[in-house]
Amino acid sequence: MFLTSYGAAGEVTGSKHILEVESKRILFDCGFFQGPSKDHYDRNKILPFDPKSIDLVILSHGHLDHCGSLPTLVKNGFKGKIYCTPATKDVTRLILEDAVKIQEQDIKYLNRHLRKGQTRLRPQYNSRDVASVIRQTVTIPYFQEKKILPNITLQFFDAGHILGSAISYLKINYDSKTVRFAYTGDLGQKNMAILRDPSLLPETDILLCESTYGGRHHEDFGIREAKLKKIIQDSAKSGGKVLVPSFALERMQTLVYNLHKLTDSGQIPKIPIYVDSPLAVDLTEVFSKHTECFDEETKQMFIQFGEDPFGFKNLTYISEAEDSKKLNTKPGPMVILATSGMMEAGRILHHLKNGLPDSKNTLLIVGYLAEGTIGREILEGAKFVNIFGERIEVKAQIEKINAFSAHADEDGLENIVKQTPSLKKVILIHGDEESRNKLEENLSKIVSGITVLKPDFGVQYLL
Repeated sequence: MFLTSYGAAGEVTGSKHILEVESKRILFDCGFFQGPSKDHYDRNKILPFDPKSIDLVILSHGHLDHCGSLPTLVKNGFKGKIYCTPATKDVTRLILEDAVKIQEQDIKYLNRHLRKGQTRLRPQYNSRDVASVIRQTVTIPYFQEKKILPNITLQFFDAGHILGSAISYLKINYDSKTVRFAYTGDLGQKNMAILRDPSLLPETDILLCESTYGGRHHEDFGIREAKLKKIIQDSAKSGGKVLVPSFALERMQTLVYNLHKLTDSGQIPKIPIYVDSPLAVDLTEVFSKHTECFDEETKQMFIQFGEDPFGFKNLTYISEAEDSKKLNTKPGPMVILATSGMMEAGRILHHLKNGLPDSKNTLLIVGYLAEGTIGREILEGAKFVNIFGERIEVKAQIEKINAFSAHADEDGLENIVKQTPSLKKVILIHGDEESRNKLEENLSKIVSGITVLKPDFGVQYLL
């Protein structure tokens, strides 16, 4: 049995991990590399393995860095099934359809800036390729075991990361033995709003585990709430805007849920709040459809009290581009949640261009920012950033709240290792080298008798 990682090996994005069992090849996730536009295009253009050699895909969840290259896989000859949870199928369709639109916009921009003699760029895939992905997708509800190959069964456990996210649990019968293999995908935090906590796993021999926040700890939830309240209260007094770059999936809904509760309880003033993302609007409808993923508190809001967790009086969802543009000329105070989370594309760039030069405004960062992104530059103290070819001065207040991250921190990552019985080997992926090294170091101190592996890109490992 062999494992080869072709993405998220010593970096955070582009998850692609091939498990070979005898003559069969299983691909865990097929994600986009996310980063600066030109690197993004070059790295996603050609898959680093033969799509026709893959027998089946297991998709952990619908984030673009885990599902974004599935249309490329199918377009280039993959004919097998793609297994995921029902909610992940619905989420993935919307994410991939949006990716088509973003690629078309990015390609137009890049082609306008080509030097003489350079070849014009083309999108990686189109909406027909996305439709093919959805046709090949087969859903399995949480906790139900299904035979996916003659000698392999698959069961999804709750990952608690985003709607539909799953830990993939395989029982593999080969060479007169049974190997129990689990892949976390991205692992969520405990006690987060809306979703259930990550599941405890049964006996497992090998764990393929994310390490995004290895060596780092999120703020306490009480600190998070206090910071959010103060930022909005200060903005209401100053008349400024709070700009919140956020992924349209999960982070947006979590923020809306928390703002709803703070508004209803009178802890923050009822200033206008805008969700400026057509994708977030569509995804919020998917959330409302998949209540099977919710924790008990959120289910009560829906069923017992008849409330919509994602809607309240001073909240407005923005779909049309013209309505989005009008926000830039409206006076504050207000809160604008807009995509994308790493500030590399989407409507947030327009709000940053208009809002960063004003010291009354606040940029609130609520998630991970990859190296080379505009968001990372701002977080690290840049006084000027380049947006749409213009040099924009950064005068706005910069705030960060880690507790809204959908990823488990060091404690959560350690806990899944400590609480998984019979574990013999942990393979750390989906984290930069610093995070992987720190998590490896900490695991060696708290868990004995477990081998820790840190795969490099494209290197085959015997398990």
